[in-house]
Amino acid sequence: MKRFLKTALVLSVILSLTACSLYAKGKIYVTPAQIDLTKLLPPPPAQDSEQTKKEIGEILDFQENRTAKMSDYAAADQDINVFRFAGLLGANFTKEKLPFTARFFANVIGNEVEIVGPAKDFWKRPRPSVYDGRIKPCLKVPRNASYPSGHSAAGNLMAIILANMLPEKSADIFSRGWEFALNRIIGGVHYRSDCEAGRIAATIMAAYMFNNSGFKTDFERSKTEIRKALGYSR
Repeated sequence: MKRFLKTALVLSVILSLTACSLYAKGKIYVTPAQIDLTKLLPPPPAQDSEQTKKEIGEILDFQENRTAKMSDYAAADQDINVFRFAGLLGANFTKEKLPFTARFFANVIGNEVEIVGPAKDFWKRPRPSVYDGRIKPCLKVPRNASYPSGHSAAGNLMAIILANMLPEKSADIFSRGWEFALNRIIGGVHYRSDCEAGRIAATIMAAYMFNNSGFKTDFERSKTEIRKALGYSR
């Protein structure tokens, strides 16, 4: 009997820890088993290609002409957070007023990281400043690889979801989503092709997410919360 109780206690602890681990990871709307970006995206341009040279030229142009305001904006967009859209959506678009939305988009971004990470590891494209010493980023240079851009994927994925919640503002939302990507080029930490690949990745992830029943349920709940807080009709 004592052995049984001890075994039951151990199993209970294991199950509890497993549940906590899954909770910490958030909800799963799409998995790397469903989306292998290495089979869906083109490889990054060769480092000695004309395209890469052109993209480095773009980064250097931004470097020469970016203002303090541009640098500050790029720095602020390092925070991959749906509430960075508040400048567009208004003062009520906050974590405090939209608690479910905060959790929902945190899950979305958690899923995005799991999809993009393996592709970065596969292609191992060096960051622009690692490849070309003339590039002096105004942002912290991440240690992971450059292609595809996770910030671009996240910004564009959040934009796709928000635009479907607020079609009245879809054009502006999509534009703001791309700014997450553009700010990575301005900041000197990504090539344009990284960011374009991130946007493609976001579209692929969104398509899978919108076919997931758990995602659709959470999407509708977040949509209702947002539209009510911002004063839109259902």
